Amino acid sequence: MDNPKLSCPICSEPIEVGETKCPRCGFKLIGVTQAFDPIMVAQAVEQREENPGKPALEVVSGPYTGESFMLDEGTFTLGRDPKCDIFLSNMTVSRHHSTIVIDGSEAKISDAGSTNGTWVDGQVVDEAPLVAGTRVQIGTFDMIFKRIK
Repeated sequence: MDNPKLSCPICSEPIEVGETKCPRCGFKLIGVTQAFDPIMVAQAVEQREENPGKPALEVVSGPYTGESFMLDEGTFTLGRDPKCDIFLSNMTVSRHHSTIVIDGSEAKISDAGSTNGTWVDGQVVDEAPLVAGTRVQIGTFDMIFKRIK
């Protein structure tokens, strides 16, 4: 059986099995050197974008820790008003705090003029895109935006 063709993950210079650094760029090779196919990575990204999964907000700390709010296509209101789509019962949350819009694989959150602001990944925002892993804080609710398959 032929040995697989190995190359530096930085500069793609061919390397011999057992090398500890790339002879071209000097990148230190630690552990097992493996070849990878960037086309396969690109295909995985395309597949993820074609079928991103069902959007959800999971509460990771604060009131309702562990609860997930499943979202669909459309517009969702978040706030302390019981009429909101996502009811966040806490005095740190404005009655109509923010809005999430889901349009296919695109998602965004917009602040609705709240008193304490809508925080996305540690920054107060008027509007921000939501991608898997985005951290959203509304009052004392700390949530992660997810795509669930």
